[in-house]
Amino acid sequence: MKTRVIIQARMGSARLRGKSLMPVAGKPLIRWVVESAAQLHFADEVCVATTSLQEDDPVVAVAESLGVLTARGSATDVLKRFVEASSDMDETDTVIRLTGDNPLNDPIRSEKLFEQHVDNGNDYTHIDGLSHIVAEFISVRALRDAYNSSALSLFDREHVTPWFRKNRDRFQVQTLPAGFEGLRSDLDSYLTVDTGEDLHRMEELMQELNLEPGKIDFEKVYQWLDKNVHHRKNGKGAPVVWLKGTPVGEANPPYVVAEIGQNHNGDMRNAKRLIDMAVRCGASAVKFQKRDIASELSKEAFDKPYDNPNSFGKTYGEHRMFLEFDEHEHLELKEYADAVGITYFCTPCDVPSLELLERIGTPFYKVASRDLTNIPLLEALGKTGKPVILSTGMAGLAEIDTALEALQMDLSNIILLQCTSQYPCALENVNLKAIETLKERYGTVTGLSDHTSGVIVAAASTLMGASMIEKHVTLDRTMKGTDQPGSLEESGLFKLMDYIRAIELAKGDGIKEILEVTKASREKLERSLTSRMDIPMGTVISEEHLTLKSPGTGLKWSERSQVVGKQAAVEIKKDTTLLMEMVLEPENKSQLQNETP
Repeated sequence: MKTRVIIQARMGSARLRGKSLMPVAGKPLIRWVVESAAQLHFADEVCVATTSLQEDDPVVAVAESLGVLTARGSATDVLKRFVEASSDMDETDTVIRLTGDNPLNDPIRSEKLFEQHVDNGNDYTHIDGLSHIVAEFISVRALRDAYNSSALSLFDREHVTPWFRKNRDRFQVQTLPAGFEGLRSDLDSYLTVDTGEDLHRMEELMQELNLEPGKIDFEKVYQWLDKNVHHRKNGKGAPVVWLKGTPVGEANPPYVVAEIGQNHNGDMRNAKRLIDMAVRCGASAVKFQKRDIASELSKEAFDKPYDNPNSFGKTYGEHRMFLEFDEHEHLELKEYADAVGITYFCTPCDVPSLELLERIGTPFYKVASRDLTNIPLLEALGKTGKPVILSTGMAGLAEIDTALEALQMDLSNIILLQCTSQYPCALENVNLKAIETLKERYGTVTGLSDHTSGVIVAAASTLMGASMIEKHVTLDRTMKGTDQPGSLEESGLFKLMDYIRAIELAKGDGIKEILEVTKASREKLERSLTSRMDIPMGTVISEEHLTLKSPGTGLKWSERSQVVGKQAAVEIKKDTTLLMEMVLEPENKSQLQNETP
């Protein structure tokens, strides 16, 4: 059996164009990836697969200079590129998939994953959530089978491996846990290069630890990230909850959740358009809802006629069924969100829904206000060990106490959201001050689930200590659906994000000091000691000789002792800003001049 590393790389990255050739600690990024791949001793060959576009000629040139194979193909059909790059391989051979933005690959953990792949006869083997330091393994037969499928979407062709994860009934897929062999999934997002900030951090990491491919101690890498990322972002004593590698807490920018809920109206295309909208606006995450209707509704409730303009079925049960996505669809949405660079998570409304969401690897969960008394669900959520966000729109402190007791979780994994379950919520019922109440009572990260119309309340909540803001979003407020009218369209979400960023900048650090940016204004507008009258040379200066006038480039009134009682060293004309060189100690300190000029 032959194994070939295939590294997908291109210059036209959407988030950091040209990153493949950007220098990191003295080497182009793509060279780091190739040299790391060469440390996978179980791999027979390394191939860089890029596009046929002229802009990617330099990628090929660097790869060839490093003595590895190259392949070129479609810019958008990356799956086809992989198939063509493995066209000379047998179906029983294995492709090791790496991407050109992950310069640090762990050969030890990758080899252990490879052993699982071979020993279990897998078609596809990967780390849950896709590690940035451990490879994916795909059989050549599975690659070709996927490529020839008529059901393959453009998304699947571009992102290569989601198709296998969505079709476990068709392929032998093994998913190893995110913590496989001590992997730190909470730090994994800091081990890739997607942005300029990532590039700077990676270079700092490589230089400080003197990293070289094949000589990387990943425990020391984790320690460095703990010190330079976790500790830096935790603030001083402020609670922090880490959501898929992102710190949420007062020392960090507000975490904004675009609540899609069921505003997709049961249409996957709408759901993906809403995800894209959230990405364009700069939201941190998108949230969906999942219900198991059999667990949710009694037969009477299911069969109840539901005849209104927002109904998608003749009965309430049919209406709810229409709006539900199944496991395959939720996995597809999670994969889609991951691919476009935003976090997917979900509100499970019952234990079967939670079990479904666990199977697809949902990173953390939200509890709806109505389920704060759903003890079986809360107990099941607590057992996942994943962060939980609690909305409190129908609860007082007693109900919150009971919910936290049922979760049996460390408070460092819980976020409490002030909420009022009124749709839309009247301003007088919002109670932003409750954010501080929750924080003081429970010591948790707090935020706001906002149901008011507009964006003012959500933006203002950041000044009241909200570290997370959740807001419903829609493609069009006139669409069918009960939540659509009170949701934000794209322009509204853009406005909210702009306001939040502006407020975050304006909040400052609380240290009251003179800023350098005020220097010009101070010099122009402040006042200095100025001669009230002509002062002949030799005159002993008194306060009667002085006044205050702009500009502020001279001595201040508080510094007048430096000139009062001194002699004028020169003739000082009226309205002259006094400087120290204009005065000197009097010749006879015991004799004061009694004449008034």
